[in-house]
Amino acid sequence: MSEFDVVAVPNAGRDAAEQAKAYSSPFAPRELRLDDGTVLEIPPHPSLRLLDDDALAELEALNFELESYDREPDRVIPAQTIKDKAGNELELPAETIRGPLKTNPYRKTNADGSVTVMNPPYEVRVAQIALGAEDYATLRAGKVNGRRGSAADVWRAWNDQGLEVAERQKADPKSDGSSVVVAPVSASDSE
Repeated sequence: MSEFDVVAVPNAGRDAAEQAKAYSSPFAPRELRLDDGTVLEIPPHPSLRLLDDDALAELEALNFELESYDREPDRVIPAQTIKDKAGNELELPAETIRGPLKTNPYRKTNADGSVTVMNPPYEVRVAQIALGAEDYATLRAGKVNGRRGSAADVWRAWNDQGLEVAERQKADPKSDGSSVVVAPVSASDSE
């Protein structure tokens, strides 16, 4: 191997999506069929971190950009004194919890006091990143059930996927949310 040989770099997001598809996993990409028969592949929801490497980098850039957007006021929790099981006093320090982002719409107050609204909206940008520019343009140029394709179609697929994962989790006896009763752990093992 010379210093000029090309080495294939693995793409973990793409590889995970292909494996999920091969095994009919709820994390597999979804197909969105346009009225003209065109099929677009919608990757799993970006929060699952299964996007293509380039899309994941774009999503990280968007999340970093969001740090500069307006937030609700911080929540300040004053110092507190509490007692443990033995009656000993414990001092909890004061804590400030950063306020959540102001949404609907996401906005940024500029130094001059003017406000800029995120455009296109956050949901559109996430769908654009997940699909890629070419597939998103195909979606917008096409129709889904007689109406113009949009980011809402992508989010609908992600919502369906989330419901499927929740149902699967609920039915899984190894999951904390399942209906199967798990035997209690003895006190000596749980401390």
